[in-house]
Amino acid sequence: MLTRGKSQTLSGFVFLDLISAIQNWMLVLTVAISFLSQLGLIYIPFMQAIFQTEALPLDDLLLLFALEGSSFALHEGRLRYERALN
Repeated sequence: MLTRGKSQTLSGFVFLDLISAIQNWMLVLTVAISFLSQLGLIYIPFMQAIFQTEALPLDDLLLLFALEGSSFALHEGRLRYERALN
């Protein structure tokens, strides 16, 4: 269970950064490479040994995407609200 938690935490932070970077279209290729690298850290056995992660089931990945997507939406909503005040 400990490695699953590490895998979820690492993926959560990376996915949030990737979702945030998609706004800048110049970073789309970088985001794609980072996303594939993150999946490699989770699913390639020798990378799992190095980074002490484990393969996450699909429902965990979907939950992470939902959480990070909602975090991104809240952040963007706050930014738009603050801009509207100024």
